[in-house]
This record gives sequence, structure tokens and C-alpha cells, in this order.
Amino acid sequence: MDELDPLHKVELAMLRAEYQKRYQAMIAYLKDRIGEGTEYRNAVARVVISSHGAYYELNDLPEQFLGAAGERVTHHFVAPAEALALLERAEAATARVNKHNTRLFSLLVLYSRRGLVDRKSCYIYEYRVDEEVIRPEPVTLGTFRPGVVPLFYQIKIDAEFASEVLKMTRGVIFSIANVGDRSLIVRIPSEGEQVIDLNEIPTTGTIH
Repeated sequence: MDELDPLHKVELAMLRAEYQKRYQAMIAYLKDRIGEGTEYRNAVARVVISSHGAYYELNDLPEQFLGAAGERVTHHFVAPAEALALLERAEAATARVNKHNTRLFSLLVLYSRRGLVDRKSCYIYEYRVDEEVIRPEPVTLGTFRPGVVPLFYQIKIDAEFASEVLKMTRGVIFSIANVGDRSLIVRIPSEGEQVIDLNEIPTTGTIH
């Protein structure tokens, strides 16, 4: 069974307390905008979809949260193989990233509930252009597993070439697996009416 050990539970509890203090009002505001909607959940994440928008939060760290209100937020159900193919295209596209064509390209992939505290169960890639850094380098943690459908993944992009690969130049795509025999994919363009992204909090800080 995919359980957290006591030390990891303490670490996550401390992070949750910090995030709640800093971001609870923003999360509550967006949840109210989106409404109750329809909930989809697996061992890693919870996703809520309504006619007003969508958001996700991680079960063990709900303050690791991203959502948006507005008509441009879309969702659809696909076969697990299709969700995996989208992720694999995004991972392959990291080879094209450079400071001339990319401002942000990040992947958060969780293969199990332990992914937040154990790099063996996750894959993280982040490339972010900073004006103070002459030659930005990507940060990676964990190992990408080709052919393995993760329980949850998020792709965040702000890159000129991304529309060729992901049909979106700037925004967020996230997916939750095991919704029956399907995967759910949500697309949030950055032009959404109201986007709240708490993923600016470094995820790598929670993973050893």
C-alpha cells in the first residue's frame, strides 16, 4: 500500500501549515468562483470541474493548488495512452528549450502518493529564465518513466515553440489518471479570466 512514513507526514503537515497561513484566502476565493462542480479523485490528487472553471489540489498537500475561472478553461477525457503520449511529447520537447525561445517550461509528474517526498516516485523538470542569470540551466529531480502513466502530471509552459507540441503557447495543462478507465486532461490558457497558481512555491523543497 502506498503509505507515507511518520517523518514524511510531519514534513507535509509543517508545509501545509505554512501554506494555509499564506494562501488560504486565495484558494477559498477561487473555489467559491468555480463552485462545487464535479469532483474526480485518485490516490494523489483531487480535481473539480464546473461550468465556471477548474482547479486541482494534491490530497496530501491541498495547498499545492492551481486553478482558473473563465470560459477558456477546457477539459476532456481520453484513454490513458493518449494522456501519456501528451506527457511524453512534452518531456521530449525539453530538448528544444533555450533562453531564446522559452521563458518557462516545467513538468511535475507524480507516479505515486509518495511522489511529494520521494524522488523515486516523481519526475520534476523546470526551466525558468531569470534576467539575473546569464545562462539559465534546468533543474531536474527524479526520473522520467517512459511508457508509465503517472497518477498526476502538470505541464506549465511559456514558450514560442510549445504550440507545435502542446497546442498552447502559454498556460497550464494537468491530468489525473484512473478516472474510471480514462484520464482527465484540463487546459488552462494564461489568458483565463482568473488564474491562481500556488505552484510558484518550489515543489522541489518538499522532495528529498
